[in-house]
Amino acid sequence: MNKLFDFKDDFSSRDPDVIRYDGKFYACAASAGNSISVICADTVEGLANATPKKVYVAEQGTPYSKELWAPELHIIDGKCYIYVACDDGNNHNHRMYVLENGCADPMASYTMHGKIADETDKWAIDGTVIEWEGERYFVWSGWEGERNVAQNLYIAKMKDPYTLSSPRHLISVPEYDWEKLGANGEDEDPFINEGPYGLVIDGELYITYSGAGSWCEHYCIAAMKLVGKDPLDREAWHKLPEPIFTANDMVKGAGHCSIVRTEDENLLFFHAWEKEETVIEWNRVAAWCGKLVSDDGTFSII
Repeated sequence: MNKLFDFKDDFSSRDPDVIRYDGKFYACAASAGNSISVICADTVEGLANATPKKVYVAEQGTPYSKELWAPELHIIDGKCYIYVACDDGNNHNHRMYVLENGCADPMASYTMHGKIADETDKWAIDGTVIEWEGERYFVWSGWEGERNVAQNLYIAKMKDPYTLSSPRHLISVPEYDWEKLGANGEDEDPFINEGPYGLVIDGELYITYSGAGSWCEHYCIAAMKLVGKDPLDREAWHKLPEPIFTANDMVKGAGHCSIVRTEDENLLFFHAWEKEETVIEWNRVAAWCGKLVSDDGTFSII
């Protein structure tokens, strides 16, 4: 397991989103609260010293002008899209939005296409795109209603990169004790399921996600497996009863991962604090990379 980069003003270490495309590694991050930058390198190690390019600046005075969180870069049908949570400065107004650049270059400039939401249009963050058996799905973390008491995971089918074609379907709620650490489930102190990310291992679909408070050392990486036929059916998912990665002798508060498949291994990128850190603050968080090892349905990160 290796540290990639520390928190920087021009490129955030939070919620590291890394993809491999056309032989290169790209990482996407929010910068300065209202812009998004992308870095590129030939190797994972090269990301540490890559120069960020600002590819999007939010238009001020709009519903999507502030608090840009956890952008994710996706290449869909040969074109680049960034899915990002935005609001107007009030967290209760966070929704998912789609940026596009109309080409195959992840470092070209992006424009705002608009909101991506189901008909309920509830609070939403951490949207990701999953492809499975010829269909695309959008998975995100959201509220059931209008109160900030719990973040659940929802899924919907996608008609195109901008549009959902089904209602949202609940697939996970914070239910285990380890998912509730750092919070009390009351207003503005919610239990957490967030940061979903899809991966296929040995022909089986998994979603990794983060549980517990992102602000505390108990933040962790968990997983659920599709054991039924329909990803929209909550009963088709088996949620692993224990997290797949918590604190170890190097890090604590590890969470919000992305996963890259190389020729012979799965690389998992996440943010965490160093184990010896005594003060848990966002400006101390760093991005890390480890290898995700699967053995008969169990996971470890090395």
